[in-house]
Amino acid sequence: MFEVVIGLEVHTQLNTKTRNYFCSCSTSFGDEANTHVCPTCLALHGALPAAKQRGCQKGDQLLAQL
Repeated sequence: MFEVVIGLEVHTQLNTKTRNYFCSCSTSFGDEANTHVCPTCLALHGALPAAKQRGCQKGDQLLAQL
């Protein structure tokens, strides 16, 4: 017979000072264009993203509360 498999995809928005979970670029407004980017933001070859520790902690806190 068939086995039913149900998946769940969850998106969150953490209240961090940076815009991305995988880079440390700031989100300040009003600066010159393209000044708050890094190789990870630009998706350059060889730029390996690494999850931020504080973001992981906040995500774990959220999961524990659910």
